[in-house]
Amino acid sequence: MHKQNCRSKIWTKYFNRIANFFILSLITLGFPTLAYAQVKINTPMIIDTDMGTDDWLAIAYIAQNQNIDLLGISIVGNGIASCTNAAHNAQYLLNMSSRNANKPIGCGSNWPMDGYASYPKIWRETGANMMGEKIPPMDPNQHYENGPTLLAKLLRESVLPVDILAIGSMTNIASVISAEPALKRKIKRIYSMGRAVNTGGNLRVHGFTDDHTNTKAEWNYYIDPVATKKVFESGVPITLVPLDATNKVPLTKEFIARLNEPKQKPLEAFSFRIFENISKSTTNGEYFHWDPLTAAVASNPEICDKTQKLKLTVVADKGKDMGLKNGQVPEIFPFTNSAGKKRQPLNERSAGATVPSPNGKVIDVCMHVDAGKFENLFIATLRSSN
Repeated sequence: MHKQNCRSKIWTKYFNRIANFFILSLITLGFPTLAYAQVKINTPMIIDTDMGTDDWLAIAYIAQNQNIDLLGISIVGNGIASCTNAAHNAQYLLNMSSRNANKPIGCGSNWPMDGYASYPKIWRETGANMMGEKIPPMDPNQHYENGPTLLAKLLRESVLPVDILAIGSMTNIASVISAEPALKRKIKRIYSMGRAVNTGGNLRVHGFTDDHTNTKAEWNYYIDPVATKKVFESGVPITLVPLDATNKVPLTKEFIARLNEPKQKPLEAFSFRIFENISKSTTNGEYFHWDPLTAAVASNPEICDKTQKLKLTVVADKGKDMGLKNGQVPEIFPFTNSAGKKRQPLNERSAGATVPSPNGKVIDVCMHVDAGKFENLFIATLRSSN
């Protein structure tokens, strides 16, 4: 039976490659309609994540989605768990999806390109143990690739342009497009959770960062503003799902109750447990469907019923922000930044904020998603056959 399963996976892999080549050939010859009419092809996607609580749920959704060809997961090392724990947790999630269990995982630098931003230590501890999930022990011989190296490799090897679900800092993505600008053409679109348009940022979390001086940025962009700015200026198509949209989609008891079915698929059962724990937690702050909503928009862009095209740039200038008192201390950051110069503190009031600019690139910003449609899509996907 094991050999049969292995053969099946191999043939599926080669069929997808042949189908991709066939479609690309038809598109190149000027027959795009015929190409997609002949062979249904899944959307190739890479998840770039900080492996926070809401990231686990977004990964569960994508891994269970039958219309997505998940190529792999690249983790930002400056996220909400160390590389070792984050990669192990990502493998735990993929193991619950039969067709994605062997997808590659990589993890990048522990540090932002510049500045001293980090998450509260207690959040990283919570992220490491996945809120008490019974995760199998780590294999001491397990090896995970470097995050940017894996990301670049997956882009190079993909026959079709790839969507990237960016649900963490942009450190890995910025590193790749800086080192190999030619790979930008292999990125079809980046779907990113970040930014606040007509609302304040979310860095002030009661009980953890109440006195944060930056009231304009969202966490993903605050952690590495320099990287975010590089990606915004790259010209790669970007769809943002900002706080304006996610603030309309809070986690509710009714939603959790709908997930509580007697016969749950593994990733559905996992999601139910995590949502239950979030609703009872005192270490995560108020919860909205940040990354799960972004994953849903990436797989089904039509659920975004209000979009704006805005010319934006990212605040990444120098300042006095030496990081959080309950985060990583400045002394352990590398002396030099990604450009090889002395690391500098960034703007303490607005680093990571996205602001309108006449010279900025045009970004598609999803301003509103119907909460009911999102919830229905999320639950239906988790219950679909994998």
